Amino acid sequence: MMKIIYQIGSIISNNLFVGVLYSILLLPSLLITRGVITTVAASSEKGVSCFDRGFIDGEDHPFNQRTFDHCGDDYYQGFISGCVSVESNSRDTCESATDD
Repeated sequence: MMKIIYQIGSIISNNLFVGVLYSILLLPSLLITRGVITTVAASSEKGVSCFDRGFIDGEDHPFNQRTFDHCGDDYYQGFISGCVSVESNSRDTCESATDD
């Protein structure tokens, strides 16, 4: 009976160790993925106008050159408007954020 209890305890502790190990190994990749998804979220939404994409990006995301290449001035104007709407951002600061 004691041998069975020891074996069950050993299996449980091994599974717990493996679970913790997987969590430690996978956590960084999940955090990196989350950051990437957040960064491109505004620029990849369907049904959102180019101006609105720019405004959303300007509020809290970097200037997206790929979206600008697709949308042009509408995205740029939206980006500047969104960026300037953030307290302490000047127009010059926002325009410099669009430079390559």
